[in-house]
Amino acid sequence: MAHHLRELVSLEDIVGLAQRESGAHDVGDEHLLGRVHAAVEWINSNGPYTPDQVDAMSRQLQNLLARRFKMMLDRARFPAIAREQIERPVFIVGYPRAGTTLLHSLLAEDPDVLAPQGWHTFSPSPPPGAGPVAAERIAYAQRQVEAWMDFCPAQKPMHPYIDKGAHQLIEDDEAGAMDFRNTYCYHFYRVPTMEHYVAFEKDEVDNFRWHREFLQHFQWNSGKSRWACKGPAHQGKLKELFEVYPDALCIWPHRPIGDIFASIISLSVSIFDTVTNRPTDLKANARLHAEAFKPGLDAVIGQELVDDPRVMHIDFRDLTADPLQCIRDIYDKQGLFVTDEFAARVSGWLADPENQVDRYGRYPYSYEALGLDRAWVEDLFSGYSKRFGLD
Repeated sequence: MAHHLRELVSLEDIVGLAQRESGAHDVGDEHLLGRVHAAVEWINSNGPYTPDQVDAMSRQLQNLLARRFKMMLDRARFPAIAREQIERPVFIVGYPRAGTTLLHSLLAEDPDVLAPQGWHTFSPSPPPGAGPVAAERIAYAQRQVEAWMDFCPAQKPMHPYIDKGAHQLIEDDEAGAMDFRNTYCYHFYRVPTMEHYVAFEKDEVDNFRWHREFLQHFQWNSGKSRWACKGPAHQGKLKELFEVYPDALCIWPHRPIGDIFASIISLSVSIFDTVTNRPTDLKANARLHAEAFKPGLDAVIGQELVDDPRVMHIDFRDLTADPLQCIRDIYDKQGLFVTDEFAARVSGWLADPENQVDRYGRYPYSYEALGLDRAWVEDLFSGYSKRFGLD
């Protein structure tokens, strides 16, 4: 059995096993395989690894690629998928901890709206438009999300809606991971050297084109054509987003960076420290993170498209004070009407104890743990608050 012991991930083995699992022996996409190759090279360059680690990483990547191959076969089998028109999609954009997940969750309560869910990445094939989705597909996706929650238990108090499992709403970067365009913890957490997010495709227009293919797959033959998506980094890619989705509406909730920076750092660290099994020295790195974050944020708020009528700005305080009114304002912007059924579902979601943000406790975010002075952070990012009237 010694020939099975490897120190490096094998691209040939991953592709071969994914082809065998999916049956997609004749599917060829040099751009996809190029990104898989880039992922494997990135992994191997950060070794060495034990044979068990190589085996775990290889299996995770193989399964991910097999799911992608199956989607490619579906697109060939059902050519009408490629003709689906994705019109007037809504994107929740903006920085984490500013109400983006809440807003996404409430918009998804509209029975006429589609929203990407966990099972869409873990069990995407065949497309739901081809017939009823087998219960085991949902159960399989549920097990995969539960495996991640068991691996990283800090996610529940920090991001409590993850417990929706197979039906949790997902971010667009997770769909990107399916096409090996970037890493995403759920699909790459077996890589013990993943210390941060990694992008394998720099062409953001092409990334949004893939996102459109992803939506087409689940919209086809569904009887629905309205989408609510979420991308916490899309505010920095508005030009590329509108190139692919010129009729999109971006909803950007705002909260002072001083209110959220400690939790943003803590959430990121909790994920990547769990993956690497090595604690980050927060006090040695938090100030560097803040100073590195500022130029990117300044570039984002300096874009002309920030003031485009296709970008709707919402104050976090208004969202939390009257969530249903915020939903009505968004629908007014689209020329749509909030039905009584939708309004009742929003109210029901908000009242449900299973949706309370503290049902797993509250993580004690603090600037003391980061070795930072909150006043310094607020001053560093004061331009953001002034730009959006948050003072």
